[in-house]
Amino acid sequence: MSSKFWVVLGILASLCSGLASASTSFTSPLLLEADKLVEIEPAKALSITNDYLQNRKLAEPNDDRLPNLSRDDTDQRVRTPLSTVNALVIAAQAQFNLGNTRTALQSLEQAETMTKQYHLLFLELDVRILKTRLMWLTDGEGARALDRLATIESELQEIRKGQAIANRTSYRIKLLQAEIASAENEFELANHMYQKAAEFVPQGEMSKWEVEYHTTYGNHFLRYRRYNEALSELLLAYWTAIELNSSDQLAHINQLLAQLFMQRQVLDKALDHLSQAADFYGSYPDSPVLADVLKLMGDIYFLQGKYNLALVHYFNVIDHPSTDKNIEKVIDIRISLASTYLQLYNYPLAEQYLSRAEKLLDYADFPALKARAALLYSGLAYHQQEADKVIEQAQKALELGQSLQQTSLEQQAYQLLSLGYEQQGNFKLALENIKKANSLRIYQQDQLNQISEDAFRQQKQFVEQGLHYETQKLELKDAQLQQKKFQKVAFVMFCLVSVLTMIGMRFIYVYRRNKAELLQLNDSLFTHARSGLPNLRLLNANLPNSLQRTQSYFEQWQVGELINEPLSDRLRFVMIDVPFLRNMYLQNGYKAGLELERAFGEFIRNKIESPARIYHFSDANLLYIEPSIKPRTAESLFEEIQGWVNEFEPNRNINRIVRIGMANYPFLPRAYTAINDKELLDILLIATHMARDVSMRESKSHWVYLKAIDNAPAASLATDDMRQACRTAIKQGLIKVHSSSQNEDGFKKILNNE
Repeated sequence: MSSKFWVVLGILASLCSGLASASTSFTSPLLLEADKLVEIEPAKALSITNDYLQNRKLAEPNDDRLPNLSRDDTDQRVRTPLSTVNALVIAAQAQFNLGNTRTALQSLEQAETMTKQYHLLFLELDVRILKTRLMWLTDGEGARALDRLATIESELQEIRKGQAIANRTSYRIKLLQAEIASAENEFELANHMYQKAAEFVPQGEMSKWEVEYHTTYGNHFLRYRRYNEALSELLLAYWTAIELNSSDQLAHINQLLAQLFMQRQVLDKALDHLSQAADFYGSYPDSPVLADVLKLMGDIYFLQGKYNLALVHYFNVIDHPSTDKNIEKVIDIRISLASTYLQLYNYPLAEQYLSRAEKLLDYADFPALKARAALLYSGLAYHQQEADKVIEQAQKALELGQSLQQTSLEQQAYQLLSLGYEQQGNFKLALENIKKANSLRIYQQDQLNQISEDAFRQQKQFVEQGLHYETQKLELKDAQLQQKKFQKVAFVMFCLVSVLTMIGMRFIYVYRRNKAELLQLNDSLFTHARSGLPNLRLLNANLPNSLQRTQSYFEQWQVGELINEPLSDRLRFVMIDVPFLRNMYLQNGYKAGLELERAFGEFIRNKIESPARIYHFSDANLLYIEPSIKPRTAESLFEEIQGWVNEFEPNRNINRIVRIGMANYPFLPRAYTAINDKELLDILLIATHMARDVSMRESKSHWVYLKAIDNAPAASLATDDMRQACRTAIKQGLIKVHSSSQNEDGFKKILNNE
């Protein structure tokens, strides 16, 4: 990116700040808002001023309201000559920022005519200063601009009356003279003029004048690569803008700091400042400055080798509406895209964007951009094995770089010339050019090494600390006074808080201890002491509520309150008799039996998936409960439980027989509330006993599933002796016995024996 571009960018950026202090004379909130938007969103600022000029009538000098209006522009029907001139000045600045130079100068001509008509002497000089600035930025004739400023300065001496307003005008003259001298490569003269301008900056208090002065002065040093002085001035402006909460000035300063750090190759700090600027300008999507910030961020990502991030920012710049209005920006962004695609080895796209830029360069005179384009063409030709074209384009870039006195362009041109001659087989010329490229690279590095990056970072820290030193001294005095008042109260509060803390810590300790004891007690009460499974006490606490909830759902479905039958709320009860739990202590001893039972409990717990649950009913009996979410046969359930027992420590020699009794709840389909929890357990015990007797005779695992028929009446089980009622219902055929054994006579004998 050429140094000329940064010069022009810095000048344009400081354009609107030249009359920033004039905002104190604005009597209309609309004009104050428009003035703040001149640089950020010139189109919106122009729209506000045009509405102001068109919708209000100019108050004539003989208007009785004029004296009041000059101090308070609250009447939305009229405008004063002062506010009219201010509006025209803002409109001119906005038009110039939009690229409409002729229209901007016409607005200033109109404003100057009004100042003469209404004898606004100092305002007339301000308008002429701004007009001189715009004309100089347009034609670049610094000598003519300095002559105009000398004339304005002599007229100012003749009409100097009010010291404050005269100082404001003198400050603007000196500042513009300094900027012109800086742009004309008159470094010492520019320094002298900046120091003269500093004499007119209000002393003793922070102001936007001070921020503007240090920003412009820092930009001057940056233009001449005097990085130490530039950093000091820009940091002074930076912290003053923070103190004043001047967000628009702070965003501009962040841009300049980013350029400074970018030129010093401290890319991470440059990105930090650009991110701060982007946060501000991001609130104004149509701002032309936002496109400049995004472009600069893309350039930094390119230098960091983050080419995809660079592409994202470059495309955002292309899509921005302000880009198409500036042909130099259009060419620059297309060349940047071509350079990025070249680094990504995407030669077709690189050539495509480069050719579009080349077509525009045919109609515009931008030597630095032409040099960059020639370098890119040379690089493309090198990858396409076209040695003659490499040399031709590199030679063209070298000539342009030498005319512009840009060392970086010359170094790249020599590098490509070396590659071209090497590709051509002319190694002698290749060696000569690589030596020239290396010498320029060493020269550039020597310049950068004059101030090392570490020293540069350290200096930044020292400057920032120095800026805050004076403020901190004042804050320290105030803090000491406040501290003396606070010490006594703080001591009393400390004692009170200490006592409350001790009491609170005691409460926390007691609470945690009680909570731990409660958890331990609950574990002891509701967990089987040996297996660790939920015990009978927990079963007695949970089972009645569970059955009651299931009964309620079925009753609602029966009377039509629920549309679908709540099958998911039916419960399947399984009583599991595990003989080895009964005999393991006799076979293995007490200690080994405890370990085995605990291991079995942990194993079974891991097999149970919620919402199913299991309880240790008695020494050798487990109660398994699961909802009937999906239909399954009694045999499949038995095989699953048998599989659990078989999986438990398969290498251990234990009895793998299980006896299982099953029943569903509700047990009677026609009478949901006829069976309570204790009676249901009696039915399960009968089924398990029947399975146990058959298992003992056949010496293998068995299951018995008791299921009442659909029409079984509630009265069949409405007795105090549930076991006897269940046997009678089985004999009468009201309860069907499903079993893994086909010997029905055996079940009849079991029932008769009981």
